[in-house]
Amino acid sequence: MRFPLLVLATVALLPLAAIAQTPKPEQALSIAEQEDLRFEESIRNFGFVSGAAHQCLPEADRTAHDREVLTAFSGLVRLFGSDRAFFYAAAFGAGTSMSLDKTKCATYIEDFRAAMKSRARGQ
Repeated sequence: MRFPLLVLATVALLPLAAIAQTPKPEQALSIAEQEDLRFEESIRNFGFVSGAAHQCLPEADRTAHDREVLTAFSGLVRLFGSDRAFFYAAAFGAGTSMSLDKTKCATYIEDFRAAMKSRARGQ
């Protein structure tokens, strides 16, 4: 009789013990991990802006834009690996397929061009 009660008590207390040991989200990540997450988020934002700019450009300008996007993608693969380049590509796809507020098109194009110019200065 004691053994089943002991098992039942242990099973009942395990979730409480797990909750007590779970660190808070801000404590769970080191500073380096937080910086990595911010960097990956900036890659996603750049990808979205690239896709939104693609959607905003006239058809005649898209080929040149696509070349710049491929250059950015290739640089991400070379410098940071395929996982982070995938984040860029997925966000680019989202930017090209979402419905956009056309009044923000100029901002998307300017942001993309500014990011590409900063890339050129870094070389």
